[in-house]
Amino acid sequence: MDRRFLNAYVDPAPLKGFLGRTLYPWCLKYRVRLMAFDSPLVTGSRGITPADLIFACQVCAEEPLGDIGWRDKLRILSLQRNPAKFERLLEAFAGYILVQDWPKFWEQTKTKSGGGDKGVPWPLSIVANLIASGIPEQRAWEMPECQAIWLNSALAIRKGADVSIMSPEEEAFMAEEEAKDKEAAAAAASNPAKESTP
Repeated sequence: MDRRFLNAYVDPAPLKGFLGRTLYPWCLKYRVRLMAFDSPLVTGSRGITPADLIFACQVCAEEPLGDIGWRDKLRILSLQRNPAKFERLLEAFAGYILVQDWPKFWEQTKTKSGGGDKGVPWPLSIVANLIASGIPEQRAWEMPECQAIWLNSALAIRKGADVSIMSPEEEAFMAEEEAKDKEAAAAAASNPAKESTP
């Protein structure tokens, strides 16, 4: 069985003591809130600053958003002076999001023109699908995101969507084949074939 699926359904506990806060499990609600503020932690729109990380923590701790207090100002200064600590906290935040527990999908070829998502943002599409399948709206927004992605995928497949989840064995085989192809290409580039003379 896919270990990512099993990991996704071990309900994560709140992350305690992260920059002085308890962060609730990462969910689509927090992703959308951070997208609304163009947070580089979810949009990749620019480099991430300590202030961005503090703001994300406020969102995930369900704190009122607005001015930051003196403790957070001190935390920002401390992280600006200690880039290694800041990097460790960014890695910890990335681990908290649990993207590594999402299903991996096979690339699908588009056979129809148009159609697609019809302009609906993907988090809303997932939430709408969960609600249409009987999940209460609050639960759809607040369930751990990796669980929402797995459940949405299963519901879409059940309804006949052209979605295929890659097994860990298939993913490992693909990575192995890709490594072999790169190795062969590197070998060919370093030893170009000599032109044969007639």
